[in-house]
Amino acid sequence: MRPTADRLVGVDLGLAGRRLEAVDLEYTRVLRLSGVYFVAISSPLVVTQGATCVDLDPEDADAESLVLIRQLVGRSVEAAVAAPAGVLDVVFDEGVRLRVPPDAHYEAWNVSGFNGFLVVSMPGGDLAVWTAMPTTEADETPADAPA
Repeated sequence: MRPTADRLVGVDLGLAGRRLEAVDLEYTRVLRLSGVYFVAISSPLVVTQGATCVDLDPEDADAESLVLIRQLVGRSVEAAVAAPAGVLDVVFDEGVRLRVPPDAHYEAWNVSGFNGFLVVSMPGGDLAVWTAMPTTEADETPADAPA
């Protein structure tokens, strides 16, 4: 069964409609999305596409195992949620799903975005959430304007 946005339960991360622009493959996997949003994955994850289900470890240097993630560049996010137990679920168009469970000892993943927005899966699965700072007139004042 293809995962869909209406079947995901948790905190909506506001990534629906954002396009995956690049994947950085370092000691963590960083998904760079349109609109200055980032998903950093530091723990093992599962990528599901149709009947194919692949377990990936960010520390694994095997390029072949990362083909599914690299093929997502250019696709759009249909839904992204953070479950209360610290699980990250991201569904892309065409039904590709990334699922990152929490880690008992480390921050498994984080999603960051514009103006200070940040959600972190803390060790053990609790979620830490920083909402975006509201834009004020001071934020819109040109840098060369007198204070």
